[in-house]
Amino acid sequence: MSARVVVFGVDGLTFRVLHPLMQQEKLPHFRLLQQQGCEAILESKYPPITPPAWISLSTGLKPANHGVYDFWDFGEQQGAAPPRPPKLLTRRKGGKAIWNILSEFGKQVLIVNIPMTYPPEPVNGFMVSGYMTPGINTQFTYPHSFQADLLRTVPNYEIDLPLEDKTIVAGKRKWRVLDATLRMTERRIELIEYMLQEKPWDFCFLGFVGADRIQHRLWDEIIALDPRTCEYYQLLDDELGRIMDRLGPDDSLFVVSDHGFQGASRSFEINEYLYSKGLVALTNHSQARRERDRRKNVLKHTLKQIGLLGLAKRAWRTRNALKSEQQDNIEAYDPHILKISNIAWEKTLAFVPSSSGFGSGYADIFLSPAMAVEEIVALRTALLHETDPATGKMLLEAAYTTEVFGIGPYAPGEPHLLLLPQEGITFRRGLGNPRFWDDATMTHDPGRRSGVHQKDGVLYAYGGAFKQGFKAPPAEVYDLVPTILQSMNLPLPTPCDGRILEELFIDQKKLQESDSIHSENNSVTLTKLKKLLEA
Repeated sequence: MSARVVVFGVDGLTFRVLHPLMQQEKLPHFRLLQQQGCEAILESKYPPITPPAWISLSTGLKPANHGVYDFWDFGEQQGAAPPRPPKLLTRRKGGKAIWNILSEFGKQVLIVNIPMTYPPEPVNGFMVSGYMTPGINTQFTYPHSFQADLLRTVPNYEIDLPLEDKTIVAGKRKWRVLDATLRMTERRIELIEYMLQEKPWDFCFLGFVGADRIQHRLWDEIIALDPRTCEYYQLLDDELGRIMDRLGPDDSLFVVSDHGFQGASRSFEINEYLYSKGLVALTNHSQARRERDRRKNVLKHTLKQIGLLGLAKRAWRTRNALKSEQQDNIEAYDPHILKISNIAWEKTLAFVPSSSGFGSGYADIFLSPAMAVEEIVALRTALLHETDPATGKMLLEAAYTTEVFGIGPYAPGEPHLLLLPQEGITFRRGLGNPRFWDDATMTHDPGRRSGVHQKDGVLYAYGGAFKQGFKAPPAEVYDLVPTILQSMNLPLPTPCDGRILEELFIDQKKLQESDSIHSENNSVTLTKLKKLLEA
């Protein structure tokens, strides 16, 4: 039997959670991976957000080659004309995924719940679309006939949590998102076990989104190892153990995440900052709105300074039934939140159109081609020197230019600055806060931090081809595809942006030398034994 591969993908999985739970001996199978396989940080930087990261994991390509940068495709600015309406993306624009490559090699594949795979595409096997699928009332499997089989086997299957279970609430109801995530994951596992048992496969790519869902809303409880939140990771660990039991001596297992996670307590208003530099121009309507928001921010800051902000918030919430701000990428799905039509584009030189940055811990500044190189350098330098007046901490860990997105048919038509913040900081994209800085704690509970994305994801490689107990240097999300193909002794048929993680593999030359020495020693022993028997 040829070597098989399982990729166990978990959205937002982080060593910040795994390692403490492993130390408490609550995750025995993850601990086994660490002891008998390779462990490395899997960096996701350009940017650390679900759509491009998952697609880079599955294609080995950067955004310029697969065409996805965000949940939204903003198109290109056509001179002074209004911007194109943002288009919601549910799958990549270009490039081959690992399941396409393996299908062409004649390998049988099972693809289960990988984000950004809707509508499902033809493969040599079975595909169940994942996150960004509109729902189970659409065609979300390939072949389509498998959908009825799936719903008979797992009648209450969920692709993702319903919106009501994602809503941020306080008190005992805050556990609703955890309960819903456990329910969803149990059904996901039921489907996976059925498919692994009943369907032929050489390659299986599994997607779990629950870690992201609970970490956005329950970060402080999770990082404190609250026993309730541990249930989710233990559920993953149990399924990991069942999959490991299915592996043969020549098979391989990869555990990966599309990005890491952290708690954020401070935020930076990037568009207000750009406005203060004269780089954002507003329409008359949005200028008036910004002024109203500025007055509200001044009042909020004053109330906070005198210790009355909490009381005022409770009063406002009761009086106006204020909606909690949803601190998740779901913000990015609502075109009304974007309000990019309120920008005077013909006069704007720099702007962040996407609201994805708060939950995803980055900011992608769209720059006008009219900006001179010197102006871009000056903006980047100023941002790199920006500090939080409350803590003295620098705003940025890194500021990248457009080149980090790669070279390819979907490279941006305009220059960009991609900003990654320091630990504990994220970005907002609103207008009206002249101080730029604010708290990023949970709206309904200022004592708790928001959970946001961070660049350091998770990689484990396990199987007979890999070193044991090896702590590898950091890898990148683009490196997974070429490394999978190497583990299956298959060539990479098309160029990609990643590399084979050769450092993970047992040195074949040394292994062959060891086998040769072992064979020679056995031969000498047998010769001596034969002479003794003949004597």
